[in-house]
Amino acid sequence: MTLRLRTTTVLKGAVPALVAATFAIPAVAQDAIRVISHRQPALEYYTQKMVEALPEGRVTTELMPIDKELELASITMSSESDAIDVLYLNDTSFKRFAANGWLEPLDDLWEEYKDEYELDDFPQSVIDAVSYDGHIYSMPILTNTELFFYRKDLLEEAGIEPPETMDEYMQAAAEMDTARRAGTIMSLKPVDAALNEAHWYMNSIGDGWFDDEWRPIFNNEAGVEAITTMKEMSEYAPRGFTSHANDESTINLQQGLATMGLQWFTRAAAMDNPDQSRVVGQIDWVAPPGGGARVANDGFAISRFSSADKEEMFKMLAEAASKESMREGAKLAMPPRLSILEDQDLAQEYRWYPAARNALESGTPFPAMPDFLDVGEIVTRHILRAVTGEAEVKAALDQAAQETEELLADRGYYDDQ
Repeated sequence: MTLRLRTTTVLKGAVPALVAATFAIPAVAQDAIRVISHRQPALEYYTQKMVEALPEGRVTTELMPIDKELELASITMSSESDAIDVLYLNDTSFKRFAANGWLEPLDDLWEEYKDEYELDDFPQSVIDAVSYDGHIYSMPILTNTELFFYRKDLLEEAGIEPPETMDEYMQAAAEMDTARRAGTIMSLKPVDAALNEAHWYMNSIGDGWFDDEWRPIFNNEAGVEAITTMKEMSEYAPRGFTSHANDESTINLQQGLATMGLQWFTRAAAMDNPDQSRVVGQIDWVAPPGGGARVANDGFAISRFSSADKEEMFKMLAEAASKESMREGAKLAMPPRLSILEDQDLAQEYRWYPAARNALESGTPFPAMPDFLDVGEIVTRHILRAVTGEAEVKAALDQAAQETEELLADRGYYDDQ
């Protein structure tokens, strides 16, 4: 269950009990800096760097699936509780938290420590991505993009070239689908995973999500074609794909249970990890067919309600995001520092980097609205109805568009309301 922001505000008195009951949070030292984050390999690395930046016991980290982290953060911070000090936010959740006034502005600290931590090494596009309403609110930690993973040994054996279009992808998935191995992964667990997958189809086949006035267009003819294609593609996905997110799809690829599909850059290194993967050296990558897959700049922000030393926390984040730290972490995530992105040795050391650079050029970020995750709750629910056959595609998208427009009208997006 994901709670809506407007309902969490009535839970202020119940927040500690609810959070403890829902997440079974361990007790931590009263003066410890509490960091919460989504769990994935790159974030495990960077949160450990935060732990190492301060003396032992000063930092505690809790990693969990993204939907649980955002639910916990929303409940806690809407109550203005100081129970969270630092939190991971992706590009879309960041805008919502900043718009709600829940994050500490970092401008003064950024200026003070700009030279010491070489913060000018972040390109302006990245600074813009972690800024809202003219203020910096987050330390950029990784640039992430979705890649197309595929079994190069199997495709070569079948005489199939890596797909460049969605039609070629469909044909390859159909041909490679067997009783033993799915033709493609598909991650349709609500909300984040399903929204990522739908975003690709909506941009590569459809016309995107909104027009220039934030009116939904995802239910137009092109949008219906996009979700119809997704429905057809699901025939070649593993069982249970509607409950699969990044972890499940990564395992399906690692264990040889699926041939290809869309997955994050941050999961590429895991394909060649002999302790986890049965397909070491057999996976390759290209930019997602048709383009339009998600690109994100993610980071860690400081809660405005934290009672911990904010300067100390900023320095902890800057240390974790240092040039040395990011060079080491480049195998797990694309570092948003110019000096590292321009390092030609990366392409030789990490063989998925050329595909990642191409994916960045063809990718598309989520719409720049603070409420897009709330829109995602609506849209993914109806997309799943369409994909699973519970409703006709056009009817499901029309219903999603109507509910989306009602939500955005209620939140003041339209001048004529």
